[in-house]
Amino acid sequence: MALVNLTEGQINKIQIDEGIVVMNLGELTEKIIGPTRGGAELVITPTIRDIEYDGRMGKTKGLQVKDGEDVTLTINTLDCSQDMLMVALPGSTIDATTKKITQGSFGVIADANYLTNVAVITKMLDGTFKIITLMNPMHEGAFTYKGVSKAENEHNLQFIGHYNPLNSSEKIWTIAESTTNPLVDGSI
Repeated sequence: MALVNLTEGQINKIQIDEGIVVMNLGELTEKIIGPTRGGAELVITPTIRDIEYDGRMGKTKGLQVKDGEDVTLTINTLDCSQDMLMVALPGSTIDATTKKITQGSFGVIADANYLTNVAVITKMLDGTFKIITLMNPMHEGAFTYKGVSKAENEHNLQFIGHYNPLNSSEKIWTIAESTTNPLVDGSI
């Protein structure tokens, strides 16, 4: 195999370290989720339909339709505050006085259970930032809580972006670049 030289542009855009996860970035309710363990993982899954026809040999350029797309952001947090546990337990209720969390009712999940957004801010080698944002996210995965000797509880948050039925042009994810940290300069 021949040795390949990298360009300065390729090197500069290497993402480093774990990044910061922020709920409701740019909103009055903005909150950093932390501490986290194991970084953040984004998965964007398109639904692509192949148009079938007689004599088709396999996937065919120009005869595919993108029918939909789902996006998931998974993190593990060590934050066991009642506020963070409420995020992990959609549909549950919390008593304003005692702060006791109780199982909620079944049925349609209220809009209040969806965050405005959740974002991951990561840094590139050139000092710029990537900001990955999911719109209308809600945790839909299982909730686990464990106490283990000489270890900390970490619970998984699996945020799934949701489309807005009242605005079909609204996108459920974006990936932006910034020359400054949006948490410091308020650029978002």
